[in-house]
Amino acid sequence: MKILYVNSARLQSGLDAVIKGAPLSLISIAAMVPDHDAKLFDFKVHKYREHQFLRELNKSDVVAITSMTPQISHAIEIAEMAKKQGCTTILGGYHPTLVPEYVAKQPSVDYTIRGEGEHTFKELIDFIDGNGKRISLKDIDGVSYKNEEGKINHNKDRRLEPNLDNFPLPRRDLLQDKKYIYLGARVVQMETSRGCPHSCKFCCITKMWKDPYNHISYRTKSVNRVMQEIYDIDWKNDFIFFCEDNFSIKVKRTKKILETLIKSGVPNKIYISCQSRVDTLYQNQWLIDLMHKAGMKQVFLGIESVHQQSLDAMNKKNTTPEMVRKVVTMLQDRGISIFGGVIIGYPGETKTMVRQTIQFAKSLNLSCIQFTPITAFPGTTFYDEMKEKGMITSYNYKHYDLFHPMMRTEQLTAKDMYRLVAEAYSAYYLTGWLKFQAKRYMNPFGKFGWMAKNLPRFLKTVVMNGLEMLHNMGMTSSIISEELNDIMSQGNIEEILNKNKTKKPEEKTENVKISLKSRKTAEIANGQ
Repeated sequence: MKILYVNSARLQSGLDAVIKGAPLSLISIAAMVPDHDAKLFDFKVHKYREHQFLRELNKSDVVAITSMTPQISHAIEIAEMAKKQGCTTILGGYHPTLVPEYVAKQPSVDYTIRGEGEHTFKELIDFIDGNGKRISLKDIDGVSYKNEEGKINHNKDRRLEPNLDNFPLPRRDLLQDKKYIYLGARVVQMETSRGCPHSCKFCCITKMWKDPYNHISYRTKSVNRVMQEIYDIDWKNDFIFFCEDNFSIKVKRTKKILETLIKSGVPNKIYISCQSRVDTLYQNQWLIDLMHKAGMKQVFLGIESVHQQSLDAMNKKNTTPEMVRKVVTMLQDRGISIFGGVIIGYPGETKTMVRQTIQFAKSLNLSCIQFTPITAFPGTTFYDEMKEKGMITSYNYKHYDLFHPMMRTEQLTAKDMYRLVAEAYSAYYLTGWLKFQAKRYMNPFGKFGWMAKNLPRFLKTVVMNGLEMLHNMGMTSSIISEELNDIMSQGNIEEILNKNKTKKPEEKTENVKISLKSRKTAEIANGQ
């Protein structure tokens, strides 16, 4: 059979304009059915021409689509186009796993795959291809579908594959590597593990990668398998991005991978990037030096908030703002750039508290930051909790894009959050960020000299596209509130907060009085 693998469209807001990662999930399931013809169409990087896309659909027997929550509407549109061309449609990914009922009831979706897709996809393709192995549809775990009466059947959940080494190497031949960019560098994605043993309250990862029948929530590949995949990668790329949720969860294992990379000479040929946690790096500061020696040049860190009460509520009790600053300093002292994540409006935070977090983030001088309104993804316990409290303000999945608010809190309305997100991006990127980054990266002999060769692409894909995104969303420095300007002029926000903790209640109240008057924020709200 001819199978067309489709990655749904990129988001039109936030940092999707400057970060384009390959659909690792699609090339992984494609590897499970090597006897079938395969082609990939990625809406995030390929130019879409309707007549050409329809031609591809017309030549295909099966269309396999992956989708996260904000792209689900577009994924269903693709399925509708495919059905009109006579294709069998399969939809999988995060959103079909989180809300399978919603996806499975769509007339254009024949089969919905929940959770880890490799084994389910292979068995489903065998079934569609003529059932040569006498597989019954009801016996394929992890599939949801409509029966002849139109009733939705959810087959039992699929057990996770206990040994990730058993999966074949991803079909990297389906990719056009030059099109995948991460902060100005050509990047190829791979995973050394799946899942996360932590349980951050707002995160949907646990639902995706937790075995339904036991307590397995985190699995790893062997070091040999990791190196096998690294040698399978085109080293003309600038970076290997370990795109798993936390590369450094098991410190001893991470140490072994990094030491193997160093011995192999990989750092002399290609850089690496990963996602990590502040508490892990703080408690194992020697690991930062080892990461540097292994060619680590970019790290994603969840900064989240400057307020300990929020970090505690997120199940990040082992992290403090002081630890964040220490780890950031250590990484940047070694020429490792940092992409940070900050949450806007966690329950319990006021406008003033959010603006204090914005100033904290700004003071860290990270290479890039994504400011996201607190988002409760469907299917998570956090979503159920917020829905029960009447906090959900939008059931339009397009608003679940980590840019537009989909909920409120007792302290902030959805409109407040939208204004604060816009204010955060404006304050961070439109008040000296470009000048600071230019000074940091344009020195070929400095700690960040490794970035020099990527500067033209960085300017085009990050600076130009990023500024265009900000402009299209109506962001300018004029929307920064007087309160945030006052906070930014105060300096080290952690010191101010610590001093306030020791003052008497009446003295503290007097000292934090700041004008709440803001400029032109209504313009942003009207553009929502």
